[in-house]
Amino acid sequence: MSIRPVRTEEDYSAALERIEELWGAEPGTAEGDELDILLLLVEDYEDKHHPVPPPSPIEAIKFVMDQKGLKQADLVPFMGSHSKVSEVLSGKRSLTLSMIRALHEELSIPAEVLITEGQHFPENGQDIPWDRFPVKEIVGRKWVTGLDPNVQAEEIIRKLAAQAGSDDYLFSDAACFRQGFSGTRRNKKDNPYAIQAWLLGLLSVAADFELGCEYRSSDIDASLLKKIAGLSELSNGPLVAREYLASRGIKLVCVRHFKRTYLDGAVLITKDGTPIIGMSLRHDRIDNFWFTLLHELSHLALQHVQQNGFNCIIDDLDLKPSQDDIEHAADKMAMEALIPQNLWASHPAKDSAKISDVRDLARKAHIHPAIVAGRVRYHRNNYRLLARHVGHGEVRKLFEE
Repeated sequence: MSIRPVRTEEDYSAALERIEELWGAEPGTAEGDELDILLLLVEDYEDKHHPVPPPSPIEAIKFVMDQKGLKQADLVPFMGSHSKVSEVLSGKRSLTLSMIRALHEELSIPAEVLITEGQHFPENGQDIPWDRFPVKEIVGRKWVTGLDPNVQAEEIIRKLAAQAGSDDYLFSDAACFRQGFSGTRRNKKDNPYAIQAWLLGLLSVAADFELGCEYRSSDIDASLLKKIAGLSELSNGPLVAREYLASRGIKLVCVRHFKRTYLDGAVLITKDGTPIIGMSLRHDRIDNFWFTLLHELSHLALQHVQQNGFNCIIDDLDLKPSQDDIEHAADKMAMEALIPQNLWASHPAKDSAKISDVRDLARKAHIHPAIVAGRVRYHRNNYRLLARHVGHGEVRKLFEE
């Protein structure tokens, strides 16, 4: 028995010819041993030089269907409908993660065969109702592109989370939909899935936000809040405030709210310690913008996020804080930064509601008159007062230009 290593195509061809001659040799004989060795050498050479590509997902599915005697109708439980099965098998529709998971678990098709290049197969999240997220709005806002919201809800939310730098955010111990997760001034009518999508969108937008320096918690105090309030006198004050906060290591990001979400603002701290102030601008008014901004900054200054173990605090400021100590403290600090209590208590504007008094108080407090008008309306619990003087429609356009 003379056997040579298989190094070249000539060696490979010669080995195949000899295998054909030896085929059927009895095991344990010299010819049988030679056959076994040549088969191993040829297999090794083919693995290195003639690898067999794995089957495509469609080929793998059709192979299993043939082996198990399945018809297209038998795949409906795994793909959702007869039309989806037909479109997948004809190559007109891609497999979604939920389809991949079902085919892998129920038909034992290897996940690595079903997934396409660039995808991954997440094992967790099976029990999350992905279609309850506002995926159509997410795609409509172009936060995620290239995916179909009708059939790829899971992929859309996972991609958004990855863009936000929070791919593990959906499944962490502090995540989905615990009350503490979203703070204490929360509207009971909120859709928690839409709230979480808003937060992921906020993080995604913030990921592209450049800061001027690292955040230092010691920089955020009552004097800084007063400086921020003074910027309201400028016609482009909200934009100047965003730049000023960036120079202090704080990201101010405005993201429109989703349907069935009732929130004005939020404050959260990312994994790397960067604070983000999020604002929805659902009430596009000057007075609402400045009070919301100062309220969220007060949460940050008072270290409410850090002290209470929340990964964020969400605020619907249409709700009264009642006996909530955290919200009461943030309200008090924000009000003091905008209009000092001693000035407010001694000025006739709070009771007269005259525009001349409103403007006078604004000059003395060095803030925009709309803020005083909003405070008077709140104090009097009469939102018909001074309706033309709170700056309707004057903020969102600044951030959209």
